[in-house]
Amino acid sequence: MRKSPLFSNIQTGEVVYDDVDRATYKGITVKTSILLLITIIVAAFVAFALPKILDNNATVFYVSLVISSIVGFIAVIVGRMSERKAKYASVIYAICEGLFLGSISAIVEDFVPGAVVTAVFSTIILFSVMLTLFATGIIRTGSKMRTVCFALTLGALGIMLMMGLFSMFIPDYKTYLGIMIGVEVFLLVYGVITLSLNFSEANAVVSMGASKGAEWSVALGLLVSIVYIYVEVLRLVALIAARSDN
Repeated sequence: MRKSPLFSNIQTGEVVYDDVDRATYKGITVKTSILLLITIIVAAFVAFALPKILDNNATVFYVSLVISSIVGFIAVIVGRMSERKAKYASVIYAICEGLFLGSISAIVEDFVPGAVVTAVFSTIILFSVMLTLFATGIIRTGSKMRTVCFALTLGALGIMLMMGLFSMFIPDYKTYLGIMIGVEVFLLVYGVITLSLNFSEANAVVSMGASKGAEWSVALGLLVSIVYIYVEVLRLVALIAARSDN
């Protein structure tokens, strides 16, 4: 049977990793924490330096933001496909996301004071709830759950396309602000549910006796989901604030 790229280095019956070289939950937790710390440090630096950067040369800032988004996307692909390169790709992604999150957080916070704190605590709560539900077995990632996640992915892509068309033909977003809030709720639910797949992946990596390198790939997947949830909460808070002002 052909193995997925994530498990390509796991050879049951041929290679047996000892306790030092085998992936563990502790290793995944430590690596995820390291990536989160890098992201937070870069984001904090960018958020505090953003006003000065925009005053000096806004064009350079926006160009670097676009480039970091592209590099971050490539880093995710590389890190998820190659266990050997996952460590370096994960760090690169964390730095790129720090730049993006620091920028968007500073901009939203300027218009909606308290939005960042709300998004941070909401992300922590949602992550903790999903981890508890998964650990207690209330949520199981069987074939039905994967089918649901796949359907939600298609739905999310379709909704993003629809909103893009709306913005092209109806420039005044206030006319469909209610729809945008509903869309953000859907995208947020999608992000929260995908966390269960990340937890299932971590469980599979540990139970199958994967090498330590697989920990970085799992940590990268978790970081992607956490960042996604934070961004969606931040957008939702901004939209709700905008609707309240009308």
